[in-house]
Amino acid sequence: MLVFIASLGYAQTNSVSPYSRFGFGDLYHGLNARYMGMGGASLASPDFLNINFGSPASYTNLKLTTFDVGFEATRINQMQESPAVNIDNSRSGMRNLSVGVPIMDWWGSAVSIQPYSFKGYQINSSRVLPSDSSVGITDQFNGEGGLNSVIWGNSFEVAKGLSLGLNMHYVFGSLRENNIVNFDDYTFLDTRSDRESQISGLFFNYGAQYQYLMPKDRFLSAALRFQNATSINSTDLNFDYTIDGTIARDTLIGGSSKEGSYTLPSELGFGLSYGKMNEENRQVSWAVNADFETYNGSEFKSSIGGSPLVNGYRMELGAFMTPQMTFKSLERGTGFFNNTEYRIGGFYEKTPLNVSGQDLYNYGITFGLGLPIRQRNVAPGEQKVSTINLGVVAGQRGTLANNLIREQYISFYLSVTFNDKWFIDYKYR
Repeated sequence: MLVFIASLGYAQTNSVSPYSRFGFGDLYHGLNARYMGMGGASLASPDFLNINFGSPASYTNLKLTTFDVGFEATRINQMQESPAVNIDNSRSGMRNLSVGVPIMDWWGSAVSIQPYSFKGYQINSSRVLPSDSSVGITDQFNGEGGLNSVIWGNSFEVAKGLSLGLNMHYVFGSLRENNIVNFDDYTFLDTRSDRESQISGLFFNYGAQYQYLMPKDRFLSAALRFQNATSINSTDLNFDYTIDGTIARDTLIGGSSKEGSYTLPSELGFGLSYGKMNEENRQVSWAVNADFETYNGSEFKSSIGGSPLVNGYRMELGAFMTPQMTFKSLERGTGFFNNTEYRIGGFYEKTPLNVSGQDLYNYGITFGLGLPIRQRNVAPGEQKVSTINLGVVAGQRGTLANNLIREQYISFYLSVTFNDKWFIDYKYR
């Protein structure tokens, strides 16, 4: 069987990967630009000024009300050896709109709307009619759509240094696929099958985070995140018919719909963070983070069938530092670059995809910057911090083995974060 990528030329889209055919499509990581610059390692990171939806117990770290809006732009090179295919594609768009509030010293809460998954692909395969090898057949597989997620997270400090939390996700959207059997002999009518799943439902993930303070302002933080396998509802639509060119002829199955469900697999993650606190600036001076996460893809089920997933895992390592808060000689420095946060990281992932008996891997390196925005005309008692976060991810997914597709990509992440103190009690003499 010969498989190749059909070229996609859209300037604004969410997925252009043939691997988004599987499961819900390409799952979005749900992290902002700051954490993407550190390889995604964020579970145990005690962050005072950024919302971390990847760690449900992290919201008690917030010291100021936080607004965050994020964007992504990705360039992808997709290559296959036989037949020889080399295509450049791109995707871009807004990725999150979030707000987090420290309601009490022991209670933090956050809300976000962001993508959950993307589906978008065009794949062709060629074969011959079994009863007549002179008749060629092209199978076309197309997919589009995706799911969005509204997240409401809460965490509570239940003991000194120990926080527990949960995220409630409401996912909604539709996944659409159509398959066309195209005969090169015009005495045969082509056939087309359209499938659409309209999906909506709730699921939860849970977390714990513990911070142990050490001498010289050092800290060691550990975190857990767990998500149990959850069923969410779908309405599945099915329409099969024959076509002549682009004109529908005879309906084989007409507009049938049924109620179904999808099963989201369970997940488990563990993270560690070691670094130095800077309570005066409400920030961490420097830290090294490491995460390990598992994804039980074999639990995925769909009422419309489809290719199964397999179990996967992901390892992440990242670090960051701000020179002005890290080096004693720069403590009094006020320069822009002294107050910039520098980030680096990497990741290695066994994805939940197994195609043609081949496990697929995804790995890369990351870089990032946190650029401070100077605040002017701040009134006495006001606390305002604003940051432009930049993240760059360079990676590779897939392989050329077994006639599969290798994707090499570079992603740029941008988020603008605003921090402000609400409910200031002004006092005048």
